Amino acid sequence: MSEHRSTTNSTAAPADSSNPGFRLAVLNPGGRDPHIAYVDGPGTPDDSGHPPINFHAYAAATGGDFLDSVSAALAADHCAVLVLIRRKVKVSLDAVRRLKDAGRTVLISWKEAGPYQIAEQLRSSSTLDSYQEILSLADGVLSPCAVLPPRWGWISAAEFARKTRFIPTPYPLEFDAWDFGKPIDQRKGILVGTREFFTPIRNHLLTLAESATLTADLNVPVTVINSEKRAGRRMLEQLEESFPEGSLRIIDHPLPYREYLDLMASHKLVFQLDRGAVPGQVAGDALLCRTLCVGGNSAIEQLVFPDFADPAGSSLDALRSKVRHLLCDDSAYQTAVNTANRRAQESVSNSVVAEQLKSFVDEIRPAT
Repeated sequence: MSEHRSTTNSTAAPADSSNPGFRLAVLNPGGRDPHIAYVDGPGTPDDSGHPPINFHAYAAATGGDFLDSVSAALAADHCAVLVLIRRKVKVSLDAVRRLKDAGRTVLISWKEAGPYQIAEQLRSSSTLDSYQEILSLADGVLSPCAVLPPRWGWISAAEFARKTRFIPTPYPLEFDAWDFGKPIDQRKGILVGTREFFTPIRNHLLTLAESATLTADLNVPVTVINSEKRAGRRMLEQLEESFPEGSLRIIDHPLPYREYLDLMASHKLVFQLDRGAVPGQVAGDALLCRTLCVGGNSAIEQLVFPDFADPAGSSLDALRSKVRHLLCDDSAYQTAVNTANRRAQESVSNSVVAEQLKSFVDEIRPAT
């Protein structure tokens, strides 16, 4: 069990983003991230600790807490607790049992929630046994992915449908501190959104190959972040030969979140061919940078960038054409950015998602 290090993020929320009376705790049982209290909102990019993204975002949007122990969840007063299912599924099952025994309203979600990630984790009969009990005990099943987790075991199809909901991960778009947008004349080139050579569903190699073709055609720079140490660096150096000389910039290691957002915001768009059907952190980061994300199939891409997402994974020629158009026509580019920002405010802002969470909990809360 990690030691608690409580952090309070304090940036007052806009009046229309408050949701009086509803606070969500997100519990990663036995996890490494310390307790963070979001009582005053998502904080600022300069705060220490985990930024309000991924599952931390649900807590931040509701003025709740991110916790790492059941005892902390039992000691606090929240309207519901979202328990993350970890690879050690029995740890999460124990947390759900204890919270239900204490009369708490419990939601559950896979911590690694993409359909391929879930399938990889459900590879033993003991894990399947624990998962079916979690589904039976939980009051609600929350998915940050448009592809819902699988039903398994005792729970009926009707009951599973009743208590399962897709709710996207929110982003603090209402907060000026989280607006990393730059004037269009300060944005240039493509940032590769994927980073993992050795996870086939990410299509990192194909993304780089397509980027090389676009760079040669359009004379724009491409930036890629190496997250796989020496092996990744060696592969990137080999691939660099496919790019026009001097056009590929390699960032040798992952950056602190604020630096990463500053880097992303200096590009005209983010390009990726990720087919993992994941929640969409890269696309969400693009929203904070007021830029575009093109080519993937994540939940946020399909919600906010539907004209540039590729959920079927079968339209490379069309994607190339769209990228060329966006990089060559500033008016079309700005229109696309404005449209994405409007859609984002309507679908994944903190205030909108907080209301979705409250409505979901109100629907599935056990009768008293």
